Amino acid sequence: MQTSILFLLIWFTGCCFGSFLMVVGLRVPIHQSIVFPRSHCPNCQQTLQVFELIPILSYVIQKGRCRNCKQPISILYPLAEAFTGAIFLATFLTFLYSPTEGLFVIGIISFSLIFIITDICYQLLPDRLMLFFLLWVFLGRLAIHPHPFSSYLFSGFGFFCFFYLLYQFSSTPIGGGDVKLFGIIGLLLGYNLTLIAIMIACFLALLIHFPLVVSKKIPYKHPIPFAPFIFLGTFSTYFLQDFFTTWLLM
Repeated sequence: MQTSILFLLIWFTGCCFGSFLMVVGLRVPIHQSIVFPRSHCPNCQQTLQVFELIPILSYVIQKGRCRNCKQPISILYPLAEAFTGAIFLATFLTFLYSPTEGLFVIGIISFSLIFIITDICYQLLPDRLMLFFLLWVFLGRLAIHPHPFSSYLFSGFGFFCFFYLLYQFSSTPIGGGDVKLFGIIGLLLGYNLTLIAIMIACFLALLIHFPLVVSKKIPYKHPIPFAPFIFLGTFSTYFLQDFFTTWLLM
């Protein structure tokens, strides 16, 4: 019973954190303060009360609509909150005896959610946030590196150069923000695991994009935000790195 309550508290803490990160992701790209103005309905501008800001629960109670103007609230809010809560709980269970690495992963989760939101809403990965993300990963890898630190540096630099050349000299619909992101993921995971993360990301993107194109809900060349798939591939690879490392050695 006590364990279940602890897990619930960790999950809910993650949900609250996810709610804040949503605000960061929505405001930073348009150069708004993350503190003022207070959270409000984007349609009627009504300031939200405390009981309207309870992660997931408020959305369910209000049936996905603003209490004042009755306009629909984006499903992105509860999804981001639930996703962050689940990742927080998974991090706690995975790195229970490695608190330093657990903190490192929490930072990665935080940046990833912000980038997922900015990419979905604005198709943008802000440079100033990318710089802080790079610094966080660099310092984290400096402290925690199962393999020689130089191998992570070469991996990050190599993937950045490869995708930069692809971005400059091919018609591949990859953005400049994705190029920088691939470099940072290379630094985070190392060469082999980054390749697996990219394969997972491409597979998931195809899994979502292809049916939409076939059903003609979106045109063939419609740009899709790729950052969510990159991070899903990254999380899958990072949390299952022991499995993938064993599989690569077979």
